[in-house]
Amino acid sequence: MKKFTIALLYNLKINAPKDGNGDKPWDAWNELDNEKSVAGMERALRAGGHEVIGMEGDANLIQKLSHYKIDIAFNTCEGHRGGSREAQIPAMLDLIGLPYTGSGVMTLALALDKPMTKRLLQFHGLPTPQFQTFITGDEPIDGRLKYPLFVKPSREGSGMGVTAKSVCRSARELREQVRYIAHAYQEPALVEEFIEGRELTTGLLGNAPWNLAARVSAKANGNGSRAHTGFRALQETLRIFPALEVDLTPVPKEEAMLYTAVVKGKLYDVPKYLCPAPLTRTMRAKIEKLSAAAFTALDCYDFARVDFRIEKITGEPYILEINPLAGLQEGISDIVMEAEAAGVDYAALINGILEAALQRYGMIA
Repeated sequence: MKKFTIALLYNLKINAPKDGNGDKPWDAWNELDNEKSVAGMERALRAGGHEVIGMEGDANLIQKLSHYKIDIAFNTCEGHRGGSREAQIPAMLDLIGLPYTGSGVMTLALALDKPMTKRLLQFHGLPTPQFQTFITGDEPIDGRLKYPLFVKPSREGSGMGVTAKSVCRSARELREQVRYIAHAYQEPALVEEFIEGRELTTGLLGNAPWNLAARVSAKANGNGSRAHTGFRALQETLRIFPALEVDLTPVPKEEAMLYTAVVKGKLYDVPKYLCPAPLTRTMRAKIEKLSAAAFTALDCYDFARVDFRIEKITGEPYILEINPLAGLQEGISDIVMEAEAAGVDYAALINGILEAALQRYGMIA
């Protein structure tokens, strides 16, 4: 493959804004990268033969990029402020016409807002728990919701705001937890029916045929209509890694067998990560189709991760959320473990994301 000059864009925890940090919850910057993670991605890209220039994705990014002749950006920026934070750097890159890996502005903004994501999933007929958005905690509770209910911030990831108190079994518990989330994270709370059962996640690498056709006019085939594109055709350009099951039985009792911020941020080596997850052939096929459907419903590009719970009694899978900017830390991140289970090592995964973007932009065949 042709060699490229790549701007590796990241947001490091050590560079997070210091203003008002004393008022923020302890897990406020859980999503941001550490130096080890960035170094791993840089090594992987250099192993692909590329020149890599790393830089913090901040308000001065356009000026910093102007000093180099960059072919494409490898974007991992989570951002710092606001509901648009994951979309801010892609918007800047769009402004100057610089290609980048991963999903675009609309997808990143939608996926960060969990209630909006769930509305989109419902529109497409995809299974997701019933929900309601709360701003103050004083709103009337939708009578269609069935306890227990699960409360989390509406625009956070990495388990932020998730504790044993997230599972609420009464209106009093619900309102207390919603008020805590609204105050601590300064954003609405998502309340959804708690799906008791197995926790799974799947990683995806590549693109839907119409995403490729839209970029590579010479390879466009008809109008790329989604309605006429079958799952088999999708599998030719979009790889779905084996599902990973997170067995939370070993975690301390105070975490209530939940994938909390503490487990994800401090005790990530305590759960058992079963990959491939022990699933029947029928369930595996269902999870793969739902993952691909969610990926395409949000118009994701290049890679993403879809999180599920399988309801204990009915055995039905529910989509909890979609992460089009999934963590990529070597040896730790879910999608990295899923890729390894499919025989795709870390360097191949990182360069696979890059190649998917290059192909999408028509920069390689």
